Amino acid sequence: MDVFPSAPRAHRNPVLVARKMALVKAPHMAKLTEFAQRIATERKVDVPLFDPASGGTGSKVLLLLESPDPGAVRSGINSLDNDDPTAANGFTAVAESGLSRKVCLAWNVVPWHLDGRSPTPAELRGAVPYLVDLLRLLPDLKAVVVLGRPAGTGWTLSGRGHKLKVFNAPHPSPLTINRDRAGKWPQLVDAFRQAAAASG
Repeated sequence: MDVFPSAPRAHRNPVLVARKMALVKAPHMAKLTEFAQRIATERKVDVPLFDPASGGTGSKVLLLLESPDPGAVRSGINSLDNDDPTAANGFTAVAESGLSRKVCLAWNVVPWHLDGRSPTPAELRGAVPYLVDLLRLLPDLKAVVVLGRPAGTGWTLSGRGHKLKVFNAPHPSPLTINRDRAGKWPQLVDAFRQAAAASG
């Protein structure tokens, strides 16, 4: 089974989720899986893993969101393939932009689930060292797409001095996009398109 599906919400299929879970220690994923598991141990929280349907440690574009969505909690994977509307919007916008999933990595500025609420300033500060550590695991990274205000705050707190091209975009959640779809959807797609160009 191809782990790069052609339509959103593919994690409705438990066979695909199982196939991805079998790949979390593949060469491009092993260090990232160990990293996520370290966060879970240190913070005593559940941390969904990185998606094997990605560039893994060879990724050139980081898609930085706020915190794991409900689909990530169900599947155990941070993925644009999750069965929830935020992931579906992200999947569709990335596909529309022409950005290849094979050069991307999706992650959250706060890597643990927050039960649908926004992160507190203290949670953002506590999570920032993990973002800095993640950047060290991505030597080929060229661009970051910062999705929404909390992710932007986390990125600012991380120091930003990483010589990366940064593109700010609305968070892909329906609560954000549906308020002004005519304005926000093009911004979201354009940020992904610019990141694709920056990735070379």
